[in-house]
Amino acid sequence: MHLIALCAVASAIVVGVHGQTQYTATNAASVAAARATARTLSPTSYVKGKTFDRVVQIWLENTDFDMAQGDPSLQSIAKKGITLTNYESVTHPSQPNYIASVGGQTHWVIWDLFSRISKSTKTIVDLLDAKGVSWSEYQEDMPYSGFQGDFVNQQNGKNDYVRKHNPLISYDSVSSDLDRLAKIKNFTMFDRDLKANKLPQWMFITPNMTNDGHDSSITVAGAWAKGFIEPLLQNSNFMNNTLLILTFDEAENYFARNRVMTVLLGDAIPASLQGTTNDTEYNHYSILKTVENNWNLGDLGENDKKATAFW
Repeated sequence: MHLIALCAVASAIVVGVHGQTQYTATNAASVAAARATARTLSPTSYVKGKTFDRVVQIWLENTDFDMAQGDPSLQSIAKKGITLTNYESVTHPSQPNYIASVGGQTHWVIWDLFSRISKSTKTIVDLLDAKGVSWSEYQEDMPYSGFQGDFVNQQNGKNDYVRKHNPLISYDSVSSDLDRLAKIKNFTMFDRDLKANKLPQWMFITPNMTNDGHDSSITVAGAWAKGFIEPLLQNSNFMNNTLLILTFDEAENYFARNRVMTVLLGDAIPASLQGTTNDTEYNHYSILKTVENNWNLGDLGENDKKATAFW
């Protein structure tokens, strides 16, 4: 059974999860109280993969392929990897794409409203956990680990962190598990884990609503991506037979093909393929399939099962 719930965010709605208090509120006092007790985990593992030993997804927002390909910052990034010229998003709007990226289908979520998916529904983290492959999410401006609401900037009123761009949080199999919630963290924890050489083997990274281009432009998103990614490609703590996948959740135009720019980067990409293109048909399920193949995880029995992997 897939549960879809509408949430009217009030100033003091509290949800208890296995002893950890979760606030859907965005007021400063509630956030500060929860942050003080929120649990954070930084698991590591060293499970050898067939093609790569670490995979990182970074998603930007709502941009047609041609618009993204024309951005100078993204052109600079593309020179360092393989551009997939025939990669499609799954659907519209944003949230179903994020949900599908970790669960193999949209699970009947057709909107960006607050959604919950039954605890019995598996995701990629069930497969990763079964094989001992460590994982974490890093969500920019998420106020504390395991936060389950939306967060508005308290100084300027801008949308910062939004639940709909967090692929795992809509699954009750994750949100009802304290240890799993503790692996869904703020960007500050990415910086800390990177410096301490404690990054996991599977990562999903979501910029805030300005840096991902949703509330700004492709110019802003491209500049952020270049500034964030290019230093990582030179960081020895990050480059550990790493595959970095930069993509977009969906195209902006709902009446045209849902093709988005996607670039494969990292030291898992041979130097001879940097700056090249690949016109094979791929989509968001291809990432799932690639990860499953790499660590021999099996599959979720959904659209990932028949998806085309990158390798």
